[in-house]
Amino acid sequence: MKFTTKAIVLALAVAVSGTAAAQSGSQSKVQTQNINQSQAGLLNKQEMDLGNARAGGKSNVNVSNVNQSQAGLLNKQKMSVGNAAGGKTSVNVGNVTQGQAGLLNNQEMSLGNANQGGSASVKAGSVTQGQAGLLNTQKMRVGDADRGKSTVNVGTVVQGQAGLLNKQEMNLGAVSGTGKSNVNAGAVIQGQAGLLNSQNMNVGGVSGTGSSNVKAGAVVQGQAGLLQRQNMEIGNVSGNAKSNVAIGAAVQGQAGLLNNQDMQIGKASGQGSSNVNMGAAVQGQAGLLNNQTMQVGNASGSGRSNVNVGTVVQGQAGLLNNQQAKIGNASGGTSNVNVGAVIQGQAGLLNTQQVNIGNANSGSTAVSVGTVIQGGGGMLNTQKVNIGNN
Repeated sequence: MKFTTKAIVLALAVAVSGTAAAQSGSQSKVQTQNINQSQAGLLNKQEMDLGNARAGGKSNVNVSNVNQSQAGLLNKQKMSVGNAAGGKTSVNVGNVTQGQAGLLNNQEMSLGNANQGGSASVKAGSVTQGQAGLLNTQKMRVGDADRGKSTVNVGTVVQGQAGLLNKQEMNLGAVSGTGKSNVNAGAVIQGQAGLLNSQNMNVGGVSGTGSSNVKAGAVVQGQAGLLQRQNMEIGNVSGNAKSNVAIGAAVQGQAGLLNNQDMQIGKASGQGSSNVNMGAAVQGQAGLLNNQTMQVGNASGSGRSNVNVGTVVQGQAGLLNNQQAKIGNASGGTSNVNVGAVIQGQAGLLNTQQVNIGNANSGSTAVSVGTVIQGGGGMLNTQKVNIGNN
């Protein structure tokens, strides 16, 4: 591996910036072009800290491109960009990329997260994590806040994996404690191909007494393979939290065997309040022994859920499939849902479909919905619709 004098100077500048920002009352300002870390071999470890502020420090960083890459066995990557813990940081960055190939890999990326009263402001182009191999793990946290304030403007956000026993986790504008998060993003995408994969996505989820405001383009999860699981949560709240989410379409897609999909939009519990405005909500599966569950604007406890969504679609093709859609149901809480059309479609054998809309149990629900359609083709199929039951 070849290191130029310029690269070494830039690396030293970044290291100095992190040290200065960690000290109370200190200030650091760094402007660079490209920052690259690369490794090949066994038991590798990479860490990059860029523009992080702690203990009252201030950090200001401008950089064109940031890259980490590894190839080999038992690798670990960690990148921390523009995070604030008691300090104040401002970061402008072009594209941010992490890439790994090999076995037992681990990736972590933190971008614009704030806690301990800190303030983080991050502007970025595309943000990408990619892995290929076996037993891989990816974690990405963008604009999360815990007792701090986070403001993030980012282009496309992508996580991609290929291989066996992979796991992906993404938090976008997630808040706990008393934190506040404001996130503006382009498309948000998770993709996996292989066996025994798992995806988890949390967009604008809030617990405690914090608040989150998230605006994004399409939110997409896609998988191909066997024994897969997808979980997507958009604008869910608990405690006395508040969440405001405005996104394009939310899409989950799977192809293979023994797949499971779970999507929750605008779920409110405790004293929480959730407001979600979005385009279509779509789940699609092809294969055998698949399961789909979609929950839109459901409320419990004293929670309040307000959801505006376009068409809600669930589609399956194969054998022994199950679909469930739960929209605007209340159990002790208050639910207000406006939906264009609700569509469920299945093709195959021994399939089950169920739609629950505007059902109340010690709660209050108001649902406005256009056309409701259930369609099936095949043999030994079951359909069920529950609307406005108390």
